[in-house]
Amino acid sequence: MKTLSFGAILLVLAITVPIPTMAQVNISVGIPLPPPIVFPAPPDVVILPETEVYVVPSVLEEIFFCNGWWWRPWHGHWYRSLHYDSGWGVYGGVPVWYRGIPRGWREDYRNHMWGGHPWNYRAIHYGDLQKNWRTWHNTNYWNRPENRQFTHTHDGRLYEGGQAKLGTGKQGSLNKSATTEKGTLHKGATSGQGKVGTGGHGATGTKVHSSGQATKGHTAAKEGKK
Repeated sequence: MKTLSFGAILLVLAITVPIPTMAQVNISVGIPLPPPIVFPAPPDVVILPETEVYVVPSVLEEIFFCNGWWWRPWHGHWYRSLHYDSGWGVYGGVPVWYRGIPRGWREDYRNHMWGGHPWNYRAIHYGDLQKNWRTWHNTNYWNRPENRQFTHTHDGRLYEGGQAKLGTGKQGSLNKSATTEKGTLHKGATSGQGKVGTGGHGATGTKVHSSGQATKGHTAAKEGKK
């Protein structure tokens, strides 16, 4: 009778519990949970440049916040929770977002530097994070020029408008775009002498076609001046 009852229970579980759920449970079997971290108060966080990942610099353990979850690695496994100090569950594998996190971010944080340039981070209060993270994510809030806290990518390239600039010109001036084959400069590019937005004759603000004529709204070549 007892054997029959036990078999009936297993049959009911097999029918009512989805296979993915059972597989997820099996992943965590035998994997210990990390010890709790005691926080005297809800932690402030800092957002890492070029990411939507927030870190907790005030503790030695690696604690991250991303996409509504708190994350932490421990003893070769990853765990996540909806709370920063409890409720940790095993996460199968390494989070995709972690691939873009520089392993030396703590040193960058201590030095207020990112990519060898100033990183003017500011602490974000726990309450503000919980209340606003989704809106910040949906509006690309931290990459807006007025909210951005860094100027260069971690590999040292100038960061602007969500993209890194291509590099430097002949004299070290930054180029937004390359020149054409005939040397005509695009808007915002620099000439060989480092003058911003110069045309073929060096007149500032002039965009000159190969025919020598200036486009509408720009100054003409020097030959047209009296």
